[in-house]
Amino acid sequence: MQEAREQFAQLLNATQWQGKHVAITRHGRRAAVLVPPDWYDQAIEAIAGQDG
Repeated sequence: MQEAREQFAQLLNATQWQGKHVAITRHGRRAAVLVPPDWYDQAIEAIAGQDG
């Protein structure tokens, strides 16, 4: 997490422009995942489609 704080702009660029998924860990466990905006939108739409 400390590394993510120090490199946040680079991590955002990696997800937004390079399509990378970046896992952020805390104490060796995954705490969050940064994903490209388009990927997130598609995932939300797919989940919403399952509810109907």
